[in-house]
Amino acid sequence: MREDDNKNMEKIQKIGVTAFILNNDKLLIIRRSANATFLPGYFEMPGGHVEFGESPEEALKREIQEEVNLKIESAFPYNIFSYVSSNGNKHTIDIQFIAKVAGEIKIKLSQEHEDFVWVAEEQLNEYEITAETKDAMLKGFKIIRNL
Repeated sequence: MREDDNKNMEKIQKIGVTAFILNNDKLLIIRRSANATFLPGYFEMPGGHVEFGESPEEALKREIQEEVNLKIESAFPYNIFSYVSSNGNKHTIDIQFIAKVAGEIKIKLSQEHEDFVWVAEEQLNEYEITAETKDAMLKGFKIIRNL
């Protein structure tokens, strides 16, 4: 691609939200479908994109309900990271929340994911997780320990 082509491409900015959910000192992580277009097979915290006009907190509650069938009682942001795609046309800002679940925990995955695991902090290296996501998970565990 020529530099001029890159300048003419539409620039996209998205906001994402994810939830750090603990149960018995273990973090809920979910595996992306093997046929996902972005990071197939990788584990992540549940979450998704903020829709136009939606607050990050509203988006978090909606996405957690859609992805893992849990209701969020409360949440507070603890980490934010930003990245630009390799071609320079997509900028994503991701906000991670420490979230508390309301009611019973019965996971039901969306079609976008194929597995879930509750993992202890020392088990994170056993799973395929991006460096940014792992850093956010470790930061969440540290915050929880210091509450």
